[in-house]
Amino acid sequence: MQLRKKSQSLGIKTGSKDEKQFIVKQYISNKTEPFEEIARNVKLENITDQEVILLEKQNQTDDSKPINNNTNNEFDLVEEPKEKWYQCTECDFESKRFKAFKDCKSKKHQVISIFRKKEDWTWDTVAQKIMSEKSFVTLTKTDEILTFDGRRYSQKVAETYIRSRTDQLEPTQSKSFKNEVIDKIKTRTYKDFEIFNSRPDILTLENGILDLNQMKLSEHTPDNLTTLLLPLEYKKPQFEIKEETIFEDIEKNLKDTLFWKFLKSSFTLDENFEKKSFEAALEIIASVFVKQQIDAKAVINLGKGENGKSVFLSYIESLVGNENKSNIQLQQLSEDKFLPSQLKDKLVNIFADLENNELRKAGLIKAIITNEGITGQEKHGRPFTFNPFCKLIFSCNRFPKVFDQSQGFFRRWIILHWNRNFENDPQRDEHLLQKLVSNKEEKNKVFSTLIHLSRQLYQRGKFSHSKDWKTIQKEWNANADPISDFVEHYTKDSDSNTRVREMHAWYKEIMYQKGENPLGIGQFGKIFREYYDQSVNHDVRIWLGVEPKKPIQEKMKEFDE
Repeated sequence: MQLRKKSQSLGIKTGSKDEKQFIVKQYISNKTEPFEEIARNVKLENITDQEVILLEKQNQTDDSKPINNNTNNEFDLVEEPKEKWYQCTECDFESKRFKAFKDCKSKKHQVISIFRKKEDWTWDTVAQKIMSEKSFVTLTKTDEILTFDGRRYSQKVAETYIRSRTDQLEPTQSKSFKNEVIDKIKTRTYKDFEIFNSRPDILTLENGILDLNQMKLSEHTPDNLTTLLLPLEYKKPQFEIKEETIFEDIEKNLKDTLFWKFLKSSFTLDENFEKKSFEAALEIIASVFVKQQIDAKAVINLGKGENGKSVFLSYIESLVGNENKSNIQLQQLSEDKFLPSQLKDKLVNIFADLENNELRKAGLIKAIITNEGITGQEKHGRPFTFNPFCKLIFSCNRFPKVFDQSQGFFRRWIILHWNRNFENDPQRDEHLLQKLVSNKEEKNKVFSTLIHLSRQLYQRGKFSHSKDWKTIQKEWNANADPISDFVEHYTKDSDSNTRVREMHAWYKEIMYQKGENPLGIGQFGKIFREYYDQSVNHDVRIWLGVEPKKPIQEKMKEFDE
C-alpha cells in the first residue's frame, strides 16, 4: 500500500477525508485522462474506502519508484527518515510506546500504527508538545506546578504527567532531561499565587461551575483558576427558594430526607424544638461553601454523650470532600508554625473532641477567622503569606481555658449546643452516619438546597443568630473552669466555716442545674484548695472562711383580701 504509506509519512490521518483526497490526486497526477472526468468518475469529495483500495492497487509501484515525477507538483514527495508511532483514532493521542494507550484500549478505542517524520526531541520541543496537549500553571511564591484535569487544576499529577509524557515521546531520555522539560514548562506558565481560588462567588462542581449570584451552571474551563472541586452536583430544587422565606422553603425541599430528620431530632429535646440552634446548624453547613469568612466567626459545638454533633461534623466533611478539608486541633494550630500552611485552599478545618488544654495564644486564631494574611511554611520549604478562607469548626465536651479574655477573641465564636442524648434512645440508628454519607443523591439534594442559604450568607455577610461577646465569655469560662465559676458565683467569703461535705453537696446541686456532671468530693477538694484552706474541727473536715451563696427566699407579703 505505497500511497497509504506516503500519506502516513506526511502525517495524514489514516481513513480521513484528507487521505482519500491525497490518494486520488496522486492517482490523477500519473494519468492522461482529463482531471475533471476522473474527479467526476471517482467522486473526489466523498470517495469510499473501496475506491481508495482500488486506486491503491492501480498505483502500486516499486519502493524506489517515485509516485510523481513532476517536481513542481504540490504533492512531490521527498524520502525522509521516518519512525513508527501509535495513534488512538478516537482521541488523537500519539506516542511511541504502545503501552501508553492502556486507557484507550480499556475504552475499546482503535489504536493504529502511523509513520511520522523523525524528529530530534529537545527540552524545548518536548515542552512545547506537552503544553499543546494540556494546560499548566505554575504558582509564584510556592513554585508549585499544576495541570488542568478537565475540571480543576491539580498539583498531584502535574510533574508525574510531564515525566510520563516525556517518556512516551522520547523513551531514551534521562531523568535530568525530564527535569529540564519540567523547568521549561514552569518558566513559561507562571501566574500570581493570589489569583487562584480568589472568587468567592464561584464553586467548581462535578457537573459544572456554579455562579452563586446567578445560581447558574456553566461548563468547566481552564480559565477557571481553581484547585477546588466539590464532589457534588447542583440541580435546581423542586420548590422555589425565596430570601424572605428561606428556612421555610428549605424545609419544603428537604423535609423527607434522612438528613433533615436527623438534624431536627438532634435539636428536639422533650418535644421542645430548638429552632434557633437548628437554623444555626443549617447556616454553619452553608457557610463552608463560601470562599470567604462570614462575619469573622468560628464555630464550636458543645455537648456531652451521644448527641449528634460527631455525625454532624462527619456529614460536613463528606459534603466538601477529603481534599478540601483539614483536621487540626485548635491548640496546635495556635502554636505549630508548620500547621497553618495546611489551611491553604481549604474550605473548612474540622476537629472533633478538643482536649481542654489551655489555649495560651489566640493571635493566629483571630487572624485566620478574620481572613487576615498569615504566614505558612511547609517543612524544608520557604515561608509564604496567604489569606485563609477556611471555616474553623470544632467540637468539645468542655471548652479549653483561654488566656485571652478580650472582646476580640470571644466575639469571634458561635457556640452551638447539642443537648439531646441518643445513648439509650430506642429509635437510635447505629448505621445513621454510613447511610447519610453514602447517599450521594441525597447529598446532592441537600447541597442544591443549602447552597441558596450560602448565597444569602455571602451577600448579607452575617449569621442569623449571634450572641454578644459578654454572654459568650461568661458561658465559655463557666464551662472551661466550672470550679472557678462556682467559687465566683455560688460561694462567698464569711467569718464562719463550712463542712466539706456540705460544700460539695452545694456544688453538685449547681452542676446538676447546669446539666453538668460534677466532680467527686476528692477531685473537687483538690481544686477548691486553690481558693480556700481546709481544716479539721472535732474530727470534721471544714473549709475556712467560706460559705455557700444561696438565693434568699423572701417571705410573701401579707395583704388584705
